[in-house]
Amino acid sequence: MNSYEIKIKDNPIYIREIENPSEELQLLAVGKNGTAIRYIKNPSVEVQLKAVRNNPLSIEYIEDSAEEVQILGVKSLWNSLKLIKNPSEVVIKEAVKTKGWAIQFVKDPSEEIQLISVEKDYDAIKYIKNPSEKVILKALDTYWGAIRFVDNPSLECRRKAIKISEEAINYITYTYEELKCFIEDNINVVKYVYNDIEIDLVIEVLSKMLKEEVIDEKYLIDFLNLEIIEMDKINFINNYGSKKAKMLLVDYKLSV
Repeated sequence: MNSYEIKIKDNPIYIREIENPSEELQLLAVGKNGTAIRYIKNPSVEVQLKAVRNNPLSIEYIEDSAEEVQILGVKSLWNSLKLIKNPSEVVIKEAVKTKGWAIQFVKDPSEEIQLISVEKDYDAIKYIKNPSEKVILKALDTYWGAIRFVDNPSLECRRKAIKISEEAINYITYTYEELKCFIEDNINVVKYVYNDIEIDLVIEVLSKMLKEEVIDEKYLIDFLNLEIIEMDKINFINNYGSKKAKMLLVDYKLSV
């Protein structure tokens, strides 16, 4: 082991004192401290890779880093994307696959990048300006709570969130007619709005839903189990329910 190697092992930054260091010395230095690459002119791809493996943030000090080095960096540490100048679509895609929040460092991301980011992390949508309907719906697929981060979501998006979780009603605005749609989508919404509405509204929606021959079994069971609605539910179904609803009611009674 020569004197340079001993000094670099003891202090990797010593590489800056060596004129035209060999690749072997460069690899030794960045293997000990990735940021030592700032003192190496025109490092090879191998040296770049070793530096980034040691410390992903060292990519900040590499001019014209190779794409494979950039990919390694964002896979190792998603927010290293902010240190890369003009990353390719491939690099950006790998970054948001690692962490959806990486999209905050992307200027004018494509819809494909937006979709990948919200699929990875639903709340990445808060970093997207004017997301498309498609992107919002994808975020809701990941978690209904994404609706909290959307300004003026469409009726379709709000209905989707409600269908997934009745709790979404707490994070959206709605008209009287829209509320009827939400109760049609998920009867459990009533738990959160019961004190603010007339029971006639609930009866109107239930009468419509229960008379349908194609009725969701879960909807009917949720209605039966919804304690906040105080009424003779079995009698209501027998009076207003379709043949299918009454059959589901019999099955439910036999199962409990």
